Amino acid sequence: MRLSKCAAVALALFSFGSVLCPSVLRAQAMLSCKVQPANLAEMKDCWRPLLVFSPSDTDARLKKQEQMLDADADDMMDRFVLFTPIVPHAKHVPTPLDAPWTLLAENQMKAVRQKFHVPENRFEVMLLGEDGKPKLVRDVPIATGELNALIDTMPRRKLEEVRRGAN
Repeated sequence: MRLSKCAAVALALFSFGSVLCPSVLRAQAMLSCKVQPANLAEMKDCWRPLLVFSPSDTDARLKKQEQMLDADADDMMDRFVLFTPIVPHAKHVPTPLDAPWTLLAENQMKAVRQKFHVPENRFEVMLLGEDGKPKLVRDVPIATGELNALIDTMPRRKLEEVRRGAN
C-alpha cells in the first residue's frame, strides 16, 4: 500500500512535532464517528471492528474473546478496536466491561454474515481495517498481542501514533 504524499510527509516529520494532514489523519477525529455505531458503514474510517461470529451467545469461544479484549482494554482503545459480536438470535451476548464494543441489531448482524459469507453455525473472528476490509481471519479467539502486532504494522496506525505524539 502506498502512502499519500501527506502521509509520507507526516511519517518523515515524526520527530519534528505535529503535522496536520486532514485527509489522512481524520480517522477517529471526525465528529461523525459514533461511540457505538449501528452498522459497518458507521465504523468505516473510525474503528477497526473485531467481528466475532459465533453460533450462539453462550459459546465459550465468544466469551474467551471478550475476556481477552477486556483484559487488554487500554490496548484496544488505543488501537480503536471495536468488539462486535455477530450472534444469531442473541439474548445475552457478553460485552466487555472496559474494551470498546457495539451490539448490532439482528438485521445488521445478518447482513454482516451475508457480506462476509459466514454461516450461522461457524465460529470466526475477523479484524477489519478502518477501510472496512478484512485484515485477519481466524477460527479461534485471537490473542490481543497478535492483534496489536498486526495493527501496529498498518500505515494508519503509524499516523495515529504521529497524531498522538503531537498532543
